[in-house]
Amino acid sequence: MARVIPTREFALYSLSVPSPAVSGTYPLPFSPARYSRYKYGSVTAAETFARELGAAFCERHPELVLAPRLLMVSSPYSHVPAAATTLARRLQPVLNAARTRRGLAPAPRLRVDRISTSAGDYGTLSAQARDLHMANNALSFRRFRPEQVRDAHLLVVDDVRVTGAHQRCLMRASEDLPLASRTFLYIAAFPGSLTGRFDPAQEDALNHTAVKTLDDLAVIVEAGDFAWNVRVCKFVLNPANYGGLPRFLRAMPGWFVHDLFRNSCQDGYARMDLYAPSHAVVRAELRRRSPSPLAACPTARQFA
Repeated sequence: MARVIPTREFALYSLSVPSPAVSGTYPLPFSPARYSRYKYGSVTAAETFARELGAAFCERHPELVLAPRLLMVSSPYSHVPAAATTLARRLQPVLNAARTRRGLAPAPRLRVDRISTSAGDYGTLSAQARDLHMANNALSFRRFRPEQVRDAHLLVVDDVRVTGAHQRCLMRASEDLPLASRTFLYIAAFPGSLTGRFDPAQEDALNHTAVKTLDDLAVIVEAGDFAWNVRVCKFVLNPANYGGLPRFLRAMPGWFVHDLFRNSCQDGYARMDLYAPSHAVVRAELRRRSPSPLAACPTARQFA
């Protein structure tokens, strides 16, 4: 019989109530606007959630935070990170500060690879569509060295638990690893998602509470409070934003336009029918700004 890895979940907030789902000294109620800004690249929002999540998890589960062997990962990605990667980067020093105080080695943060990318917004999918999407989603733990994994406790950092399809996908991909346990850490969990009462419009509305337009995104970028993620790339390249894209790009700093072009190439959006017209607009903006523009997506060697 195959070994079953002990698995648990921990969410700071249940979205049925505005206050934290766990007891303790956590001063901030859940803010949909902050969460929306986090999903669209706000480092400040990610930092705030990371401090709250880290404090709550340290208080409730010191046996895991202080485990002799602890590993951290965030949501898998191909080239462009997920928003949860920024959350994990900010959470790591919170947990490691607690470990250092006890004389323990810092917990490393590793990466799980997503083998292929896809078009569309996962946050709009039904429960059934999410299961189908994740069933076809190939993940790889190839970066994990055998000596790192054996008897280690794995923390998987994500932002929200909706139907659990993404969690189940990660569980399937990691079931052969010799882990001592797996724990999925979330900012928030949707109520009713496990009983089939989930409405996908709820997550979509939450994601767009504060960022509905390119102008809303521009506020985050121009404030210098920004880290790239997959959601931002797809949002900017979305056909719904095609009409306003040239004006938006002209107002953006050069690094943003260059990074958008690079990200679109590396994650394959430039070759997807849904995003190719917007990618052409990005390329045209680069051509307008540079006397020697990139005519096509560079190779991996050129990106290095």
